[in-house]
This record gives sequence, structure tokens and C-alpha cells, in this order.
Amino acid sequence: MKLNVPLISQLPELPTGCEITAVTMLLRFKGIVVDKLTVVKEMPLHKSDPHQGYVGNPYDKSGWTIYPQALQKLIKKYTGSVQDLTGHSLSALEQQLSEEKPVVAWVSPLHGFTVHAIVLTGFDQIYYYYNDCWSNQKEKIKKEDFLQIWGNQERRAISY
Repeated sequence: MKLNVPLISQLPELPTGCEITAVTMLLRFKGIVVDKLTVVKEMPLHKSDPHQGYVGNPYDKSGWTIYPQALQKLIKKYTGSVQDLTGHSLSALEQQLSEEKPVVAWVSPLHGFTVHAIVLTGFDQIYYYYNDCWSNQKEKIKKEDFLQIWGNQERRAISY
């Protein structure tokens, strides 16, 4: 099964804003008319703890990341619900997708980043399908390969 999640590029405005661009794709799929440059202004910031807010500047190549916990209020504000799937199983992600709810997943390495966020849009027996805001492509990855790069990021994931 595959969801037709709108593909949004993080470039050129947000070279390190993959997480908020991925969240914007989630919101757009839900039917919420919003753009990444509006949503990024609502994203919490923090000096050093990505569990509390974005560390760095998403408009700059020196930016780092924000984790699911810090995005919960923002997602709930727009969608009315939030599901922090961090640490859950692959079957939990597949259940969320089966309920027609895309999932933002943190992975590494991908495109040379130590942390990158993608939007899972579907799955079959062999692959997960995802939108990649860096390459601006709809991609696929073997399930075992996804498990490895997702596991490298402590299985961080969020949906609504």
C-alpha cells in the first residue's frame, strides 16, 4: 500500500530543516493548507537539547535537528492528535500507515547526514516507500535496510 503524500523539498530555504519539511508533508496529506516556511516559524528552538527544540538554525547548513518529543505540540495543534512512535516496532509503523497516516522517521546515515528525517508513505512485503525532502524524490528502501538506518536513530518516529 502507498499513500499519495505531497512531496515537498526542504531546499533551498531549509538546508537542515528536513524534520519540519517532513512534518509539513504530514500536515498537507491531512488536508491542512500550510507551507514549510510557516510551520518552521512555529517550531520550538533550543540551545542544546533536540528533545526540547530545534538545535541550530534550519535556514543554515550548520543546523542540527529536532526530535519527535519537541514536535508533539505543533503536530497536535494542527491535526488534533499526535502519536510518538519512537522505540516502537516496524509493525506499529505499518499499522499507522494502514490507517492512512504517514509517519516521519529519523534515519542515519542518508545523503551524508548524521541525522535525516523522511516521510514513510507505504510498504509491501519487501520495501518501505518514502518521500525524501533532500532529494525531492519518492523513494523505496528494503525493510532490513530501513530497520538499520532507523535503529541508528533510536527508532525515532512520529505521526498523528
